[in-house]
Amino acid sequence: MSMNFKKILVSLVLVLLLPGKGWGLTLRECIEEALSNSPYLLKARSDWEAEKPRRLEEFSGFLPQISLEDTLTRTATEDVAPYYQQYMGLELDYNLFQGGGTLFSYLAARRDVEVAQAQYREAVIETAYRVTVAFYTVLEKKRLWDAAKDDLRDAKVNFDMAQARYNEGLAPYADVIKARASVANSRFLLRGRESDYWVALGKLNLEMGRSVTSSVNPQGHLKEESWDVDFSMARQEGLRSNPMVLQAQKDLEAQRYRKDQIYSEFSPRVDFQWRYGWQDKAFPPNDYKEWSWQLTFTLPIFSGFASRARLARNRALVDSRRYRLARVKLEVEQDVWEAYQELKKSQSNVLSAHAHLRDATHDLEVTQGRYKEGLANMVDLITAQANLSEARAQYISSLADLERSMAALEKSMGRVPYLERER
Repeated sequence: MSMNFKKILVSLVLVLLLPGKGWGLTLRECIEEALSNSPYLLKARSDWEAEKPRRLEEFSGFLPQISLEDTLTRTATEDVAPYYQQYMGLELDYNLFQGGGTLFSYLAARRDVEVAQAQYREAVIETAYRVTVAFYTVLEKKRLWDAAKDDLRDAKVNFDMAQARYNEGLAPYADVIKARASVANSRFLLRGRESDYWVALGKLNLEMGRSVTSSVNPQGHLKEESWDVDFSMARQEGLRSNPMVLQAQKDLEAQRYRKDQIYSEFSPRVDFQWRYGWQDKAFPPNDYKEWSWQLTFTLPIFSGFASRARLARNRALVDSRRYRLARVKLEVEQDVWEAYQELKKSQSNVLSAHAHLRDATHDLEVTQGRYKEGLANMVDLITAQANLSEARAQYISSLADLERSMAALEKSMGRVPYLERER
């Protein structure tokens, strides 16, 4: 096996096995990895899992309680010598009626679980949104870095023209100095853009749940897209699907059930008890067998105002939850409106930036030709070059802003950005 073939084989293995190398990661893959590894999201999932057993805990109130009882009693009187008596048997306790308190507690627990589920959904959307923003920021910084390379190339072309015209005696040495300064400024910008790219790459790693220095190579493109979304539709979807609204709704329902559970404390209570076992002076008892059942009716009359105080507090909490739901709906509506307007502005900015880039490219080409003919000076040339550099940056940033604004609108509507995007 030749040495060159070995190198090719090793390179192929690295491409296929190393994360972040070779073909790189698409936005979908980055989001899916973040949904699996993000500590922020894993915490929200754990909180949801911690709430789930509450349903079974409250449901146990509908079931009888069965226990094994073993009692040793010592009895003595003035006329009878002390003696011991052993009882061993089964006991069943069951609440037949409690004013619906058990049912309301169970329903409140179910709503609390749904609140935790909505919080997890919110964490999923937030994680996907942050990864999407970080991903397109990386693409933006990479293209700005490449644009800075083009700016440096243009500056060098201008410098070469200035040097050539100076050597021919057709331009002053001041043109050479200005052109050289333009090259130095372009190199300075290039180094800054490179640093911005690596910072953005580290941010993407963190959002994915990786170390900031992990190797990742995002694969994607910034392109002109359009999303003809109707605000009324977006608003309705946001009020219906946004996890913040769902949390507030379920929290209000849970609080109403908790208030009804307090009401049940004023209702009569009916309990049933059944016992079956053995009772004897011997151990274990085996001679005297007994069984009994008991039906108890309890009507609360006075509890020191504790129940009334809890009822008043829960009534106020119901009002608080209702006002919170109204406030959350207004906030979601505002978020949708702002994201919608930002999307419209971004779409308009892309068209304007594209036209500006086209004109700036043409202007530089014309100015370079005029400078060669001696019809333009170095100030005109450097100005045209600076305009093109600005136009390139504006166009790239406008494309990235468009993608970020689309993700923001999806987030406000209660969608997982990119993964639940209509295509």
